[in-house]
Amino acid sequence: MKTKLLITIVCTMFGLQAVAGNDSRYAPIMWPVSYTVKTDRPFVYPLEEIGVKFDRAIKLMDEVTTPITIKCNNVVVAEATTLEIINNKSDRSVEGVLNVHFEKQNLPKGATYELCIPEGVIGWTELEEGFQLVNGATRQKFSVPSSLGPTFGIEDGVHIPDSKHFIVFYWSSETKAVGEPKFDLYREDEKIAELPAYVTWDWDLGQASPVFKDYMTFDNGVNYRLVLPAGSVSSEYREDITNEEVVFNFIGAYTPTSLPFTYTWCSLYTDHSNILGEVTFTFDRPIEIAENAKIQLYEIYPTEQLIMEVTPWLSDDANCWDMMCDFGGYQRDDEWGYTIVIPEGAVISAENHNNMCARSEFSSGTAGVESIMVDEDKSQPFYNLQGIRVDSPKPGYIYIHNGKKVIFR
Repeated sequence: MKTKLLITIVCTMFGLQAVAGNDSRYAPIMWPVSYTVKTDRPFVYPLEEIGVKFDRAIKLMDEVTTPITIKCNNVVVAEATTLEIINNKSDRSVEGVLNVHFEKQNLPKGATYELCIPEGVIGWTELEEGFQLVNGATRQKFSVPSSLGPTFGIEDGVHIPDSKHFIVFYWSSETKAVGEPKFDLYREDEKIAELPAYVTWDWDLGQASPVFKDYMTFDNGVNYRLVLPAGSVSSEYREDITNEEVVFNFIGAYTPTSLPFTYTWCSLYTDHSNILGEVTFTFDRPIEIAENAKIQLYEIYPTEQLIMEVTPWLSDDANCWDMMCDFGGYQRDDEWGYTIVIPEGAVISAENHNNMCARSEFSSGTAGVESIMVDEDKSQPFYNLQGIRVDSPKPGYIYIHNGKKVIFR
């Protein structure tokens, strides 16, 4: 009864007439619950189809003569070619979708449009107390932007220490690269690099970020600027909608450390051949080789003896974090062992020449090493690997005892 009363009141207010050829009455009180075009999001697609959702099953009404149109400043710029109804039903809800099709076209940029749906285009699939419920006349505004608009996600003036910092710029719609775009990087007002721009999109958000092929630091307190030229990025769906110039200012925050460092990996950890050729030492930062630096190879027993010194070089890899040296096929002696020594200062940080590597060693390990228990014969002295007598050997350490390398237990 409440529904019937409501319909009666609405019909009275609008002076509704009986539908010709039908005893039911005509009640325009159905309204969309959503549109696929939004007033708060830019429309960056070709005009081809717009969906209009209702909260009930719907049908097309017969003899609809007023078309659905797109207007700009009350001037019709496009007219629907076909209408399609899709009704979705589940245990919990029913929804009807009116898909309005247009001839595919790009609406002019920088303008606001209205989707105009006249009254009575669609109706409820059932009668309500003898009334045919139909849609009321509606207008839905949407805008085609002149560009992708401003970026968001990172603000000017942040402090960034190095290129490991994640720098990304977002747009509110899907994007793609135009050609091979590049960011220009400035230090103060001097251009210091061109960086490839990685352009993609995810979750309806376009994004672009600079690609640093080499590790780079930004000096503390110095002003830097990244610039992505206009026209470097476009909408995924309309190549004529492109970005405005992106300018991002930031302040360097890198403070070099002067703590000594050493290598983090050696190729001999996994290379178990008995011929010592090229050896690679990997560091955790960009490095340089000090002038006249030499890497030393020692035999361990019976006394520590320098076998050779070789000149190291940097790997050809772009990151330059690998130091290499070649011992020319030195034959390992698994019984006596050897030690590779990187002297202090032979390697320096490429970012801060005052930051040098500490003296570093790589030992051939425990090849040919035997274990000796504490309660075994102690009449013979123990020596360390440098040939110095040790009166109080410690468990777990390697010593020379009775002419053999042993681990004292």
